Amino acid sequence: MKYVIFDFNGTVLDDTMVCIEAENETMKHFGLDREPLTLEEYKKIFTFPVKDYYEAVGFDWSRNSYEEVGAYWFSCYRRFKNDYTVHEGVIDILKKNHQKGYRNILLSASSKLALEEQLEELGIAEYFDEVLGIDNIYAESKTNIALNWIRDKDPEECLMIGDTLHDLETAKEMNVRCILVANGHQDKEILLQETEDVVDDIREIEL
Repeated sequence: MKYVIFDFNGTVLDDTMVCIEAENETMKHFGLDREPLTLEEYKKIFTFPVKDYYEAVGFDWSRNSYEEVGAYWFSCYRRFKNDYTVHEGVIDILKKNHQKGYRNILLSASSKLALEEQLEELGIAEYFDEVLGIDNIYAESKTNIALNWIRDKDPEECLMIGDTLHDLETAKEMNVRCILVANGHQDKEILLQETEDVVDDIREIEL
């Protein structure tokens, strides 16, 4: 083992409730006639691509554009940023990885600059050896970012830790083992439909 690749939102960052708050604000703003999302409902319907998730929530693209809805949601998410934190156990596993000589890699489809700012805000920037995010117009997805990074690596020396089936799909594209943590954005039963490598808490992972 040389590299441990961490998804950010939902895996490192405990932001599920913030996402739900932002979604409920967004639905209210755009006049969706439905009850606010609960944690249980959210974790059952959240999916990638995110556009499909918005459609499951009830957005009608003939009324508002995906870009308009997404931009408003993100403005709400950043407004609630003081409410999210790092998942318990994450800092411990990051420290242990360094003690064992592993490199911690952060992987996200978010802006690399925004990720680096968030890591500084959270006080965990020092624990990551590389931050992989969008830093040019050609990086279309998290999977593309990951495939570009792993081109000169041995997949057998890598492990990915995520919280959604999209993380599992990305890991499969990289030919890397993936462990999913079920306290993020997707329901445990949904994760178990695709893999047995599922834990309830990141502290259960032994590297």
